[in-house]
Amino acid sequence: MSTLSTKYKRITIEESKTARELLVELELSMDHVVLVEGKRMELDEVIDENTLVIVLPLIAGG
Repeated sequence: MSTLSTKYKRITIEESKTARELLVELELSMDHVVLVEGKRMELDEVIDENTLVIVLPLIAGG
């Protein structure tokens, strides 16, 4: 049996930025999905300061 390890990191967005800028700041590839209020953000959409953001790796399956 394997154990899944999940890492969570809480960050505060101190100034408005695009989803792309957030991924770069977090040193994540563009193969991640940025969610705001459950809605997927396009890379060029702006995220307002003090917004709760969820970043997930892109998952593909068949």
